[in-house]
Order: sequence, then structure tokens, then C-alpha cells
Amino acid sequence: MSGLWHRESLEELVATLEGIRPLLDDDDDAAAGDDGAAALLKDRFLLLTGFSSASDLPAECDKLRRKMALLPRLAESLSARAASRPDDGGGGGDAEEASESDTDAHLATLLVQDKKEEALAVLARIRGAPMVGGDSGATADTTHGDRGAPRIDDENTILDRVGSILPYPRRKKLERMAELCAELGRRDEAEGHYRELLRAYPDQWSYWLGLAEVCARKGGAPSSSESPTVAEHDEEGLERCRSYAKEIAAANEGRKHPLRGPRLILLELASMEIRGTRGTRATSLRDEICGYGDKFCPAASCCFADVRPYLDRLVETAPTPMTDDEESGDAPDDVAPDVTDILDWARGLWTKSQLSIDIGDEASRGEADEPGDRRKTLRTYIFAVQVVYAVAAHYEQSTLPLLERHAPTTEQLAEEWRTSLATLPSASTEGQKEVLPGDDLVLLASLRLEFEAAMQESSPESGSASATAATPYLLRAAALLEEAMDRSPYNPHLKIAAVGVYAELRAARRALSIYRDLGIKQIQLDSCSYLILDVLVEGGLYTDAVKLSSEVLRLHGSTSKDVKEYAFRTLKNGLLAKAKEMVDFQRKGMNTSLQLLRAKALVMDAAPLMLPADMIAGDLAGTRGKAPPAKFGAEKGLRGGDDDATRAEEIARDAEGRFNAPSILHVAARCASVGDAAISDNRDATINDYQILRRARRPAKEEVVAESLRQGHLHGLQVRTALAADAAAPPKKGKVPKLTEEAAYRCRSLSWSAERAREFGRRTAEEATDGGADRALYDACCALCEAVPAVVRGRTDDALSSREAAAVAILEEARDLVRSARASFGSSSSSCAGVEACLLLPRRIAPLCVLLRTIERLFALFGWGKRKRSTRPAAGALADLALTFRDLVSELLKATEGFRSFGGDAEGGESLEKLAERSVGAEAGEDVIRRVVREVASSRETTRDRVDPFLAEMRDHLATFDEKL
Repeated sequence: MSGLWHRESLEELVATLEGIRPLLDDDDDAAAGDDGAAALLKDRFLLLTGFSSASDLPAECDKLRRKMALLPRLAESLSARAASRPDDGGGGGDAEEASESDTDAHLATLLVQDKKEEALAVLARIRGAPMVGGDSGATADTTHGDRGAPRIDDENTILDRVGSILPYPRRKKLERMAELCAELGRRDEAEGHYRELLRAYPDQWSYWLGLAEVCARKGGAPSSSESPTVAEHDEEGLERCRSYAKEIAAANEGRKHPLRGPRLILLELASMEIRGTRGTRATSLRDEICGYGDKFCPAASCCFADVRPYLDRLVETAPTPMTDDEESGDAPDDVAPDVTDILDWARGLWTKSQLSIDIGDEASRGEADEPGDRRKTLRTYIFAVQVVYAVAAHYEQSTLPLLERHAPTTEQLAEEWRTSLATLPSASTEGQKEVLPGDDLVLLASLRLEFEAAMQESSPESGSASATAATPYLLRAAALLEEAMDRSPYNPHLKIAAVGVYAELRAARRALSIYRDLGIKQIQLDSCSYLILDVLVEGGLYTDAVKLSSEVLRLHGSTSKDVKEYAFRTLKNGLLAKAKEMVDFQRKGMNTSLQLLRAKALVMDAAPLMLPADMIAGDLAGTRGKAPPAKFGAEKGLRGGDDDATRAEEIARDAEGRFNAPSILHVAARCASVGDAAISDNRDATINDYQILRRARRPAKEEVVAESLRQGHLHGLQVRTALAADAAAPPKKGKVPKLTEEAAYRCRSLSWSAERAREFGRRTAEEATDGGADRALYDACCALCEAVPAVVRGRTDDALSSREAAAVAILEEARDLVRSARASFGSSSSSCAGVEACLLLPRRIAPLCVLLRTIERLFALFGWGKRKRSTRPAAGALADLALTFRDLVSELLKATEGFRSFGGDAEGGESLEKLAERSVGAEAGEDVIRRVVREVASSRETTRDRVDPFLAEMRDHLATFDEKL
């Protein structure tokens, strides 16, 4: 195994050398440009690697390739000895069975050389530990020479044995043989192996999929990553698989819990028959879905999850009828007949399964109406509504008519949920943390209300009042979820749904409180923190965003240390494959985590906007009262003050740590485009599977990477600007100051960084989903920082006047960009402007403010202070930029004022009492609605206390540029 790892390292080394080689082959004269930096880099590289010249690289690469070809053969020879252990003379007579670890290592050396036939031969010689138990309750199959695990006399039996003492399991042997046979096109053998596995484990879904795949392939075609189309299917093989599934299902018919695997594979086979086609009536798939649902929806809550992909396939494949198709009846014109049949079937199911019908008549229910029967009825009702939602969601233009025709109303869903609370046993308050069986009804009702709110917002009839029209629906959804969480406090999906609803209501504080109740910790921080991070920034809770992001960074730091420790232990014990898994998990999963990158950017963004009291307070204690006076950059981050150089040096030192937030400066500097960043998206999307009707938009990985890297570039510019300005010397007697070597280096670094940031911004501008204000302010920051090297370094033969003229041109460009940003922001709708203001403050406004204050101090050093704006062109240009920026900040303050009212208009918004009265419905009572309204109002006030003071401080400082002389 170590030989194979070494081979992987050599592959990376050869790829690196091949990439560097063209750069080293350039002529020395060409490389001598840019103050000889390229020639210096070339010499340093040759000194570091030990090469005498660039011409040595081809020979070294050829040598490494020969070594790469030799290593697998050497590893195969060594691992073969460990995998075939002769009799040790213990008197047993049989050869000792090789351990699982040794055998896996030997197979890995064969497969890396594409020796699949040899790997099959090795697996065939293994007896393997017996397959004990399984879904069928079968015992060990002794007909194949299986024998039990070796006897362990005492601890020395394990300590003296390096590596795993357990023999190779027969189950694993058959799994690998089936996969290899399928890859080699030996279909009959693969089918036999899967059949043997299914006899022992008849409900193992992966085995059924493997069997269906090899049966569907025609002839001896090897398996591929793509599923076969209809033309490639072997009809005889599909029928053989179908018959075997029915045989297994019949043999296990008397079980207390029926097997789902043999019946679910019938849906997969029907789906295979129509895959890749459109225009054929998928009657067989429709019938299989209905049959599966009729049998399992009363017994299994996961029945909908089983049939959901096949519902999608049916809708995508079934033909679209003509508008004059008589078979369509009263269904919308774009709904296929087979899909209509599914909707009618689902409507019939939930209509016959209502707990609320005749619930007051005890005699009508009879003695046979036990809790178990009522639970089955409830499962059927929930399943039917889920099916209607899933199908209706595919028809964007007809979703609402389909829901009105085939699904119960939200009032009916709420009534069924309350009936379930009264007729079914409640969850135990002690012991195991259970959820209530009717919780899914609340989720379905909230999804419907959210969908109708979205319809109101997008309706052209609502116009500017769209946000006001949508608010009652969201309030009812939040109230229903709040009531459900009170009844079922351990259901995570209720809390996740509530976080989403409160996020739409712009109530970040309440969303954070519910998120904390989820108890997300450890590795879940990396996979689930995306639920709340953006909500916190959009709600202005920057300190809480920093706290949560810091938890993500600490998780990655501790995981890195733990992996090193445990990988060392596994290597010491000879478990090489496990050590490789740990190393791959850390290198390919954790080190490249998307949330790690996002957390770094967020910490750097929000550092100057932290409130000390909130940072110290536990949980949300600091955010429940009025916020303490805020001061920009009071704790961390750059602020454009005299101590920025010290803080910048500290940031530069911290950037060397992989899991420190400032390390994003190096990540951004290495990436010229989004594709240059190797990022692993570890976000868990399955926690949102309850969102059947309407999927909440989640930023794509590329969007998150692009924005995080843009922030990394901006923070790099701020650090370099602070350091370059600190190295500046004032002019003496009107003459250009002497340029020190340190100042020249810092200015070159800043100019290079500004060019890289500009180029990255141009490359990601087309794919960006941010508004025009965001892009304009990013370009303004990139332009503004170039004023520092223009003043400090200039040209070798220039005068102060030429440097001042260059600075004026740069400041005018930045002013025009800020003016453009203000125009773009002013065109935003009132319902979105407040959120955009909260986003712009840490991302763009704070960096621009830092850069402007730094240049203000630099100009004062050169005698171009704000009081000389009438006499010095540079001071006047800086004042114009500052006042334009002040007008933009004032617009942001107005937006946050409107953000706090439900209607989006701070002066004309209706009172909370009237809003609560207008939002009361059958889904939730008046008391719960009022409670939600108070929570939203309080959360929005918290946003004001956390955002407005920083904007007001910036506005007041910028206003000093307009003071009378």
C-alpha cells in the first residue's frame, strides 16, 4: 500500500514539473523583465530542487515515470506473499486464511494495473468468513467451505498479529466478484453472485440494483457509468430479473414486516424500460407505482422516498397530450394521462384516509379502530398528499390548479394534524427522543403556504405590495411550525423548516435560536451550517456569524490533528487501507471543504463589525437586549486607523495557518479563476428532502467559491494597502521622497494583487448573481487601492505633481463606480433593499471605507489633507469620492429603516396589530400568530441595532469632507 501511495505522489510531482517546465524554458532575457523577478524565481526553483538547469527536467520526468511503472509490480509481489500464508506448522493442516486487510492490499495492487482477471482469481481462492444472519434470517452457508473466524486465546493473539486478524468476509468477496464480473462483461457470473447475495440478504437494495443492471445489459457488454437506454436493454434479462424478484417476494410473504426491496425493483425495471424515451405511455410504471404505494404506504413512512424518483421519471417520460385530447378531461393541458391517473389515485387515497371524518362519533369507529390502525390511516394520508405535491411541482404553470384539484387545503391539513394529536399516543417525554406521526402534515401545510407566498410575490397583480400580500402566508406557516415544535420538540425537520420560513420573514435572530436548538455539532458543522450562515449575514447578526464560522474553523483544526493521530495508530497496527481512508478524508474532503472556505471569508468580512458584548455573551443573551454602542473595527480587522499596519502584519502572520481565517488571502492569490480552487462541497442536501413542493434556493458551489475568493482578494488588497501606506515617507521641501527597498516591494506587491483582483472580478462577472451595486463596489475597491503605489512609488523620474495627477485619475474612476453602485442600489425593490444593505456592509462597504480612510491618512502625510480640497486636486478628488460614498451609505440607512417594517415602507407600513389580525387563519390561532409577529418585529429591531450604528459612523465620518473650511 505504501508503494501505491508513493506512486500517487510521483504522479502529482510529474504533473507539477511538466507544468513548470515551459516557464523555465523561456530565455533569460525574456525572463529578466519585471525587475528580474522571473529570473530570480527560476534560480530559486533550481536551487530548491537541486537541478543544475531546466534541461534536466525531461530526464528526471522520464526517470520518475519508469519508477511509477515499477512500483505497482513490486507492490504486487510483496502483497502476494502476505495474502497467501502457508501452514505455520501448527498442526491444523490447512493454510491460514489471509486477513481482510492483506487481501485488500493485494487486490489494490492488481486493480491499479488493470489486472481484473487476476483479481478475480485471487477472490475465487478465498474461502471467506460465513454470511451469518442477513435479512432472511439465514445462517452460515457451509456448502462453499466457509469456516469461522480464527480463535482468539488472549490479548497476545491480537498484539502479535500485525494487521487485521479477521478473515475475508464471504459477503464482501461476492460483492467484489460481482462488480468485477460486471466490468469484464461476464454477465452470467455477476448475476449468479448477486443471486447468492440476495438469498442471504433479500432486502439489500444495492444488490437488487446490481442484479437489474447486469440483467439489463445485452450480450457481454461491460458495465459503464451510464444506465442503458431502451434500445440497449435485454428484454429477456429484465424479465428474468422480474421473475426472480417476484419469487423472493413470494417466499417472504409471511414476514411481519414485508420486504420492500423485491417489490421496489419492479419499479426500477419498469423505469428502465422507458428510460431515454418520451412519447410512450408509461402504463407499466404507473401501475407499479400504484401497486407499491397501496401495499407499503400504510406500513412504512419512507414509502414516498422510495417512489419519488420513479414519479419524477414518469412525469419526465410520459407524453404531453394535445390541447384537444379528450382523455385529458378537466386536467391542465400539459399533464399526461398517466400522470393524471396517478393524481386521481392519490386523491382517492387521502380522501378515504381522513382521521377527522366522524371523529366525534365514538361508535362509528368501533373497537377495531386501534392506534395502530389509525397510524396506518395517517401514513396513507400523508403519502397521498406527498405524491400530489411531487407531481404538481413539475408543472410550474399548473402547480396551483393541480393542488386545488387534487390536494387538501392547508386548513384540512391542519385539522388532520390536530386530530392526530387527539387520537394517537403522544411522544414520550422521558427516555428516547421521539417525533409525532403527524408532524409531516405540518411540513406539508407549511410548504403549501410558502408556495402560495411565493406566488403572491411573483404575481404581477400585486405590484409593489407583493411583499405585503405574501407576509400573512409566511406568518401562518411560521405559527403552524411553532405550534408543532411545542408539541414535538425533537423533530429536526420542523426546526429546519422553521429556519427557512423565518429567513424569508427576515427574522434572523429567531432563525438562529431555532438553529441552536437543533444541536448541530462536530462534523455536522461542516455539512449543515450553510442553513444559517447566509441568514445571519442577511439579518445583520455579524457577531453571531463570526462565532459560528469560528466553530467551523475549530472543527477543521481539531479534525486535522485527530486524523494524524489515528492514522498513525492504524499504520502501527498494520491497517493500511484504513489509514489511507483517513488521509483521503482529510486531504480530499476536509482540507478542501466549501464551508471552510466560506467560514474564512465570513470571519474576515465581519471582523470589523463585531460587537464585544455579543461575542462574550453565551448563545443569544447578548442579542436580546439593546445593542451596546458599536464602533467600526473596535476589536478585530482593519479600520483605516493608525494601528492598521500592526493589525495587517498580524493578519499576514496568521495567514500561514491553514485553518486560520486570514489564510484565505493565500487561497485567493493562488486562484486566477473559480476552476483553480479544488473545493469539495460537503453540504448535506438530504436534510431538505422534505421540501417537495418548493425547493429553497441554495447557492451553487461555484457561486460560493467565487464570492469567497473575491472577498479573499479584497482582504489581500486591504492588508497590502495598509502596509504600503505605512512604508511611505513624507516629501521634503516639495521634492519626491526617497523610495526605500521595503516601500518599493510593498507597492509592487499591491499593484500585482490589484491586477489579479481585477482580472478575477472580470472572469467571474458573467456568472455572478449579485446585483450591479456589488460588482461596481468591488471594482471601486480594486481601483482605489492603486492610488497608494501611484503616490508612494510613482515613476523613477516623476515629480509630486505627476503623482498627484495619477492619484486624481484613479479617485475619479472610483467615484464614478460608487456613483454607478448608488444608482443600481436605488433601483432595488424596497423588500430586497434592506437585505442587500446588510450584505453590502461587510462585503463591499467596509473594505471601501478602510481603503478610503487609509488613502486619507496617506494624503495627509503628503500635505493633501481634506482641508485643502479647494486648493489641491488630489484632496478635492478624494472629497468628491467621499461625499459620493456618503450618499450611498445614506441610501443604505434608508433601506434598513424600511427593512424593519413588514410592508417594506417604514412610514406607511400597517401596525403589528392589524397585520396579526389579517394573518389569522384556520391553520393557526390568534395567540400563536401574535407570538410570531412579535418575534419577527423583535428580530428586525435587532438588525437595526447591529447594522445602523456602523453605517451612521461611516456617514458621519464621510460628512467631515463637506465641513466648512
